Formats: sequence, structure tokens, C-alpha cells
Amino acid sequence: MTTGFSIDVDIRLPGQGGRSAVVADDDPGQRDALARHLADRGFAVSTVSGGFEALSLIGAEGPAVALLRRHRLKDEGDRAAALACMLYPHTRIILTAGAPDAQLDAEPGNSPVTVLARPVDLALLDRCLDGL
Repeated sequence: MTTGFSIDVDIRLPGQGGRSAVVADDDPGQRDALARHLADRGFAVSTVSGGFEALSLIGAEGPAVALLRRHRLKDEGDRAAALACMLYPHTRIILTAGAPDAQLDAEPGNSPVTVLARPVDLALLDRCLDGL
């Protein structure tokens, strides 16, 4: 006997309604700084405090990029990023993490997501966004 499960999600392609972004961070200062920077770059930005909250927004809005905070390896941000990569492959997922973080030293291409050290270097974020 085979068992399984299903997930009902709303999946939209990015770019519907212009460039948009989701920022999920429980630090209001960092969340607001990232949102302002993205807005200055022409993104319509939605913000939430947690990674799992971000999944709903990613599904509903189909953003080009989503920034999720990771406190430590395999926490809510990590799990939300993994789910987002599977469910919303058209959205670029970027994790923000406090250093030291073991994955920051990982070989490039070893992860489906980009990991940026906190506080986020906005010039480095811009380089990540240039391809969008």
C-alpha cells in the first residue's frame, strides 16, 4: 500500500503585476532596510516576520525574489526556503543569516539558495538582483 500527501498551493509565475519581492525577517530594522532598498530598486515589496508566513505571500504574489531570515541551520527559515524552492521554482530565494554560518563557507552551487551574511551588504544584494 502506498501512502502520500498533498499540498494545496497557489502558484503564480513571477512578474505578474510588475517586479515584486517578499522580505521575511523578525528583526523590524533589517526587514524595513531590505524592503526600502528593494523598493528603491523598483520592486513592490511585501513584508512578514516569519518564513512560513512568507510561503503564503510567495504563492499569492509570485514574486521575482524572496529574502528569508535563517537564525541557524535547519530552522524555520531553512525549512521555508526548502519548501519555497520546491513549490515556487520561478522565485529566487535568498537566505539572510548571522555569521558565523557554516553554509556561508560552502562551495558555490552546493545549495539551491543564496546565503547572505547579516547585516546584509546591499551592494552584494544588488549583484544577486541584477539577473532578475
